[in-house]
Amino acid sequence: MDTIERDYKVFKVIVAVFILIFLWNKISFDNTVLRNVDMKPFEEPIQEKLDDEEVVQQKFRDGHAFITLVEKYKIYGRVYDKHYMPSKLRLASIVPYDVTIGWGGLHSKEVFKTIKTTMVGRVVYWRFSSKCPFNEKEINSMMSNNHLIPANKNVKRGISRLKKKDVVYIEGYLANVAIHKPHVVERSTTSLTRNDTGLGACEMIYVTRIVSRHGDFR
Repeated sequence: MDTIERDYKVFKVIVAVFILIFLWNKISFDNTVLRNVDMKPFEEPIQEKLDDEEVVQQKFRDGHAFITLVEKYKIYGRVYDKHYMPSKLRLASIVPYDVTIGWGGLHSKEVFKTIKTTMVGRVVYWRFSSKCPFNEKEINSMMSNNHLIPANKNVKRGISRLKKKDVVYIEGYLANVAIHKPHVVERSTTSLTRNDTGLGACEMIYVTRIVSRHGDFR
């Protein structure tokens, strides 16, 4: 193989790599409307009070949980961050995933690139650059950290497949959780507003359906 032929093959590989990177970025920020979803893309989460609260029970290895469904809930946005919590940690037997979601103006590629998130424990911290078109208060009103409780194994599979940048639709209920283990009861309460911050501001969602580019899981 002479030098010209070798250089040409290297050139083709480099071009192919750039094409793959371009296509990956395009897919990652695909704004295509999710199918069969009863909600406008990236609008503010929809919350509806229940006539009567319902309690769902789930069993796990070390005990069982009482999940009180408080209000119906739907959210459609961009995944900014996602973390899986080992089941040995607090509440993780029932609430295994934390997913940070941005909606409204936070859905775009340009804005996504200006905001960085960091998860410490089960709390998300974020910072934004000078290029971000929104201020701190506006970002707080369009982003939430969500503790997700899968209603079944299929929903859990759908959550596990989520990646950063994915567009996602989640349907279910805001819920309070009481986990009963030998000699201890652990409790966690959901936020009921999008405007709070700090500890206790996370939405705890009992997820009955999740839709993304990976499929429709319910």
